[in-house]
Order: sequence, then C-alpha cells, then structure tokens
Amino acid sequence: VERPFDLQVADLWDAVLNLSLPADDQLSVLDASGDRQAIDELALAFDDAFWVVSEAFERNQLSRAEVTALNALNSRLNEMSGHPNAEKWTPHALVNDEAWETVRRLARNALAKRQVSRVERQSNCARPLVGLP
Repeated sequence: VERPFDLQVADLWDAVLNLSLPADDQLSVLDASGDRQAIDELALAFDDAFWVVSEAFERNQLSRAEVTALNALNSRLNEMSGHPNAEKWTPHALVNDEAWETVRRLARNALAKRQVSRVERQSNCARPLVGLP
C-alpha cells in the first residue's frame, strides 16, 4: 500500500530535520533505530524521500527556494557518497568531519526556507480579495 503523497513529503522533511540535528542528537536517532554505526541511514532516509521534490514543486507544495535548498543538500550528500569517502560514514566523522557540519548547515537552511515558504503561503491564503463587496 503506497503512502499518501503528503506523508511522503513529510518523510522528506523528517529526513532533513534529522540531518540538521547536532551530531550528538543524530547519534541518538541512530541509537534509537538500533545501529549507531549506520551513519548512512541519515542520508538514505533523505535519498529515499528526495524523489518527491519535483512533484511537490509542481503541486505548489514546495517553493523554488525550498527546492534550491534541498538540491544543495542532496548535492553535498552525493559528493560524500561512494567507497572513496567511506571514512566520512563513521560516528567519529559524523561528530568531527567538516563535511557533516556542512550537511547540517545545508539542512538547517532548507528548514528555514520551508518555514519562510509556509508563512508566505499562509499569508497569501489569508489576504482578503480586493474589489469584492
């Protein structure tokens, strides 16, 4: 049974939130899932949900600023992937590697863009229609 699209968009933002957390909190998320060593799960959750970005944009559920921020985060994670970067996918690297600090900063930026876009959408919906009696 396929999950409703809105829940799949929520999965994307949940993954971004986990990527934005301080390293100790990210390790706690992994501990709760049962495998502190599975650092790649933080990125895989994002990667699994990333497919919704273009469709959510087409449905006006994501702004251009959100898409740009999510693409930047995706690009950074892609740069870190692959066997030559295996050392980046350890608990030690999660805490100490500058690449992970960049991921957290990009994820926080995406969340900030989301908040701005949500406020803009709400204010656009709340505006009275001009010229109506």
